[in-house]
Amino acid sequence: MKGHVVALLLAAGLAACSGQKTASVEGTWKVSDARPAPWLETGQSIDPTIAATYLGKTVTFKPGAIEAPALLACTNPNYAYVEVPAEGIFQGGLGESGKAEEQALALGFTGFPVHTVMTSCEHDIAYHFEGQDKLAFALDNIIFWMQRAR
Repeated sequence: MKGHVVALLLAAGLAACSGQKTASVEGTWKVSDARPAPWLETGQSIDPTIAATYLGKTVTFKPGAIEAPALLACTNPNYAYVEVPAEGIFQGGLGESGKAEEQALALGFTGFPVHTVMTSCEHDIAYHFEGQDKLAFALDNIIFWMQRAR
């Protein structure tokens, strides 16, 4: 059921953003922060080796490839930009409407809906924008933040 809700939110977001000029993911980004996802149960922790795989590394989004470490790398991405409400961020991991907005704000998002790029890659990771130069993605119960490299 959760997957169907997220699919509907993404479809609605795609319709909402058609025709809008928004941030592009193309370019080089540096993974600058890693923190436990808010959906982790009390007592659970993140795997520091997974965090170290990405933290401090660069990710370059090109038209025909994503050059990145491990699971972020991709050949032939199909970038699709959508606008998602707070409850659609991280594939619905933040919970229902009120709770999702509260958790998204605590993570560093400042407004909704959130401009998001889907890559259609093997691992189907969604990258959520905060402004023009900051992206967040979730992987293995870790929220990673990236800054656009200048």
